[in-house]
Amino acid sequence: MVVLSAAVCTKNGRALLARQYVDMTRIRIEGLLAAFPKLMGTGSQQHTFLETDSVRYVYQPIETLYLLVITNKASNIVEDLETLRLLSKLVPEIAEGVTEEKILDKMFELVFAFDEVLTPGGHRESITMPQIQVNLSMESHEEKLHKMIEESKVSSTKEEADRRAKTIKEQQRSSKAGGMSSGGMAGMGGGGDSMAESVPETDYTTRPFSELSSGQQTSTSSEWGYSQSPKADPEPVTAKKGMKLGGSSKKQQIMDKFVSEDNLAPLSAKGNDTSGKAMTPATAAAPVATHPVSLLLEEKVAVTMNREGALELMEIKGTMALVANGDEFSKCKVILAGAKNPLFTYQTHPKVDKKAYEKENILCLKDKNKGFPKGKLGILRWSMNTQDDSQVPISINCWPEDEDGNMNVNVEFNAEGDMELHNVQISIPLGTSNPPEIVSMDTGSHKHNRTNEVLIWDIELIDGQNKTSSLEFNVAQDDADAFFPISVSFGSTHLKAGLDVANILSSENDAPIQFGLAKMLVTDSYQVV
Repeated sequence: MVVLSAAVCTKNGRALLARQYVDMTRIRIEGLLAAFPKLMGTGSQQHTFLETDSVRYVYQPIETLYLLVITNKASNIVEDLETLRLLSKLVPEIAEGVTEEKILDKMFELVFAFDEVLTPGGHRESITMPQIQVNLSMESHEEKLHKMIEESKVSSTKEEADRRAKTIKEQQRSSKAGGMSSGGMAGMGGGGDSMAESVPETDYTTRPFSELSSGQQTSTSSEWGYSQSPKADPEPVTAKKGMKLGGSSKKQQIMDKFVSEDNLAPLSAKGNDTSGKAMTPATAAAPVATHPVSLLLEEKVAVTMNREGALELMEIKGTMALVANGDEFSKCKVILAGAKNPLFTYQTHPKVDKKAYEKENILCLKDKNKGFPKGKLGILRWSMNTQDDSQVPISINCWPEDEDGNMNVNVEFNAEGDMELHNVQISIPLGTSNPPEIVSMDTGSHKHNRTNEVLIWDIELIDGQNKTSSLEFNVAQDDADAFFPISVSFGSTHLKAGLDVANILSSENDAPIQFGLAKMLVTDSYQVV
């Protein structure tokens, strides 16, 4: 079997979507699709395939459109029909309808779904509908973190720009006031002193762990971790010279100090007058040095709750991973902070000095003359098993009630503590492909997955403003057990173990080392059974 193309077209042969699996020109595929309606008028209406001298059309009407599989004449017609049947299930499921507008709106998603069924070269994959749905719905926590961090960068960069602009204006006003107080002609003659210029320092920079060793550095804030660096030594106080024609302006001097402080490329001057010039986009985007040391603190939580909302088992496993981005920074020690949760048990790496960890809360190697090896290394692990309901990040209650052959279902969540939960997804099985009727929903959005027979409730953020919310719906179902087990997934920057990092010092001279830090908690398995 060799499929040349899978397409969706109108009754007059206009292509809405065509995915080719062999080398074909655009004119060739458009000609084949344009010839299809003419062949329909001459062929028998008792079959769902047509043949020409070179190709075979296997087709199926879907309302006002046609789904086509174009193959060579040597292809197995039985396999072609099976492929067509599977594609006919995918199109309305992915596009959420079979109108022209919906097909065009979901064309890329349909192409991805077709590629799950057919391989390059036109051969059919041995795959089922549920497997296709799983492949298409796979999510990446790293992608979610990256998107959230990028959104945070945009807003925080604006705040940083406003702050720096305000600082420059305040320095300009201070300089003017200082020049006036030093005497009128003294400043003109070059002998007057003025106030020393102060340069704001950036102490906290935000970095996702995936960027901590990528050679780029930002000075923005983020919800998904922060990095901390030691303060630079203060600038020396210098006497201000008198007026000098052709010299750089005070604003240019301030901007030069910003450039020097943040390790940016120097500003390019245009002409002799640089006053009032802002940084160019190329200068602002110049690459800067990476963090010498990167740390990732990650926890994975697994929870099993019963239908009454009581906790049956909760397990959390966490790791602290270190990456030294250079041999000169590998000889370091991590100074821990934060109040450790007594419910957890902690275990250090065999090469880590356990006595220093227990007595001084410091993670360092036993052999002070050696550094941490290259690559990502787990230096600390912790775990917890509990049945204490107060430790659960979020609890779910589901109340199905029979109403004349249908089920009225109320699903409620309650967030515990002060944790902020991001990208919360509550998946409720329905036991039927019939779409549910949503009666009310306090927050978030919903989606019905007809293939997997699941109602998905999405909440972007759960915090102190929406700790408790509910969703009510009706569905054609007579079995209350069909709505279990309910699955939950989310992410957070709050670690249940309470660990944090205060500083990283050199093992040789206790000098502070700049470092990047990322913290996240994700779900491994979270179910109500």
